Amino acid sequence: MKLLDSLFSIVSASSEDGRHVYTIRLNPEHFIYKAHFPGEPITPGVCIMQIAIELMSETCGHPLVLKCAKNIKFLKVISPAEIMLLDCTLDKFIEEGDTVSCQISVTGGGTVYAKLSLACSISE
Repeated sequence: MKLLDSLFSIVSASSEDGRHVYTIRLNPEHFIYKAHFPGEPITPGVCIMQIAIELMSETCGHPLVLKCAKNIKFLKVISPAEIMLLDCTLDKFIEEGDTVSCQISVTGGGTVYAKLSLACSISE
């Protein structure tokens, strides 16, 4: 399921020296938040991973499929009721053959919410 333009939208993007920074806006009206959890919405970890994969795809210009996930750390709950703008930083972005990998940090308002190391396969 693609989450770009439904659960989140890209507000801005910048790149410099292998680091790509996306500011994203969460959509607090998305149906996921009605089920997870009613009255106390939080962003599921699997959605955070999917957002990261979709931003990696935006960066390399190819559709991607998750190949390997390491060092996944969800450090703080992301509630769209408390914070809607997040910065997703893709560091050590490497494209080798049909594999794209990077380290992702999700931050907002000076708080680190998640850190992920992902490798994906290009799926054309």
